[in-house]
Formats: sequence, C-alpha cells, structure tokens
Amino acid sequence: MYCFEQLGFNSFGVPEDYAFPGAFSSCAAIAATTSTIKIGTGVINPFTRHPVLIAMELAALDQLSGGRAILGLGASVRLWIEEQVEYQGRVFRAGAGMRFYLEPLRAEVPIYLGATSPKTLELTGEVADGWLPFGFGAEAVSRAIERIRIGGERAGRNLSDFDYSSFIFTAVADDDQAARESIKPLITTVLGSFANQPELPIFTNFGLTPKDVSVIRQSYAHGEVRPDMVSAAMVDGLTLAGSPQRCREKLADLIDAGITTAVFSTEGGPDFAKNLE
Repeated sequence: MYCFEQLGFNSFGVPEDYAFPGAFSSCAAIAATTSTIKIGTGVINPFTRHPVLIAMELAALDQLSGGRAILGLGASVRLWIEEQVEYQGRVFRAGAGMRFYLEPLRAEVPIYLGATSPKTLELTGEVADGWLPFGFGAEAVSRAIERIRIGGERAGRNLSDFDYSSFIFTAVADDDQAARESIKPLITTVLGSFANQPELPIFTNFGLTPKDVSVIRQSYAHGEVRPDMVSAAMVDGLTLAGSPQRCREKLADLIDAGITTAVFSTEGGPDFAKNLE
C-alpha cells in the first residue's frame, strides 16, 4: 500500500464480505507498512459483528495506525467513550459496566454509513461523519445528498465538514471500449449479489423490474457471469470506466453533484496506474 501513499492518495478502504479476508486484519497489515494514509473499513456488516467487537477492533486499529482509522458501516452504534456503558437493544446488548481497558487515542473515530435508501440516507445526515455508497451516478448523488441534508437539518447538525464520498468501480485504459468491457463481469457479479433486493437503486435507477432482477438472480445462482446483461447505461451509472478523458469528465460530474471524496476501486483497465500520473 506504500505505493498509494507515494501517488498522493489520502485514504485506503478495505471491504469485507463472506468471501473476503477479514477487514480489520487487512487494515492492520496496511497500517504496519504505511505512515500517513488513512485506513478505513469500506464497509463492514454491523449485523454479523457485535458492536462491542467492532469498537474493540477499531480501537486496536486506531492505535496501530497512530490515529488513522476510519470506520465504514451500513449502520452504526458507538462504543468509544471512556465511561462505563450499558445498552439493551432488540438485537444487541452490552452489560452494565462495559468499558475499554484500552485507552483510545481519540475521543471519536470518523464513522461513515454506506446508505442507499431514503430513510438510511436521512439517518446518515443525523448521526454519521460521512457517506460511502457505491453505484451512484451524478443524478443519484444529487438526490441522495438532499436526503442526507434533510436528516442533518432535523438533527440540528452543521454538515459543512461532512464527507460526501463515493465508492467507484474504476477501469481506465487508452482503449475506451476495452476498459468498459473489462468492468462488465464485475457489474454482473454485483447485480447478482444484490438481486434478492430488487428495490435497490442499482436496479431501480436503470428501470429494471423485479422480473428483470429475477433473471439476473437465477443466472447468478447457477454460477453464470452474463456481461451481456450489462447495458451501456449501467456502465455509465455504476462505474468510472473508459478512456482517461471520459473518466475525467465523469468524475467532474460527480464532484459537481456534491461528492467531496472519490474512493476508487481499481477493478480493470491496464493503464490505471499510468493515467494517475
């Protein structure tokens, strides 16, 4: 990861899913080989990890990295204050007197929510430090930011320092069409992974009906990768893929829509590193 520091990136995010290595272990390895770049989970599932465990892992990562950790979640429960706490929720519980023996380096670590639905977008504006979605084109970004601001206003928050980031699947090549084709298998996999939720923006934003999504789900269940199911509109809306010029223009559109931090996931395109220079 040292090369990303040298290239001028200010943060590196590690996703976590059932088929991936554990995010916190990977983040710790990155912390050990870097010195300035921020290190975040982008994102972890708060329903398969107890909030106390998340807080414990985060505290350790923040210490290992010298205060460079960022926590990315789909939802959030904070356990970071030095006081003893007790929490009795419908899903998770923390016993009376729970506290860390480890002294956190900071009073708070930034928490980002990977929200997509209107209610969770508003919740993001109410409680989070940043937003980290994926698959949002410029128009969708504008609508989502309006929702986040509604939540912030309701909570009486000043969101002037709020980080509107975006996780962007990226493929850059001098050959525009080659880059766009190289990203299609990934889009197919993503669509298949989320096909049990046909109401998500990655489907509704492109006019896909539950019947269309059902076809994607069935293909995915049979282990089929069907790039032919991916339209040019999906490539445009869900990724930053194509020639350097096309990608610069699309990135400018996202920034104009309100994105303050672009998080690149370099999934394809042989010329990506060269075009960063």
